[in-house]
Amino acid sequence: MKRWLRRLLYALIVLLWLLIMVFPIFAFTLATKGEMNWGQEGERHVRLFLLQEKDLEGIGLQVSRPLTDDPTCVNTRVSYFMWQGTGQNSQYCSCADGTTCEVDE
Repeated sequence: MKRWLRRLLYALIVLLWLLIMVFPIFAFTLATKGEMNWGQEGERHVRLFLLQEKDLEGIGLQVSRPLTDDPTCVNTRVSYFMWQGTGQNSQYCSCADGTTCEVDE
């Protein structure tokens, strides 16, 4: 086996091991805080939140990004990963002046 290929394989194994080690910390932080946010409001923004209702349990992922045509409008997509109940994924668009805009599929 070539030296560079072996080093690449070792690097991938170490990366996989680090991801496995970080997962419990990530899960514990999500369970204690209830949500995790990355980015800034009004710009690209990702929010991961925990659903804990009587009949609904799972994780929700909300991704917001400004539209290229009009930066005052934000396109938001919400996806649910449920282990109890069902969540309806949605997508909507809203502008800073309170109006709605067209949603691109």
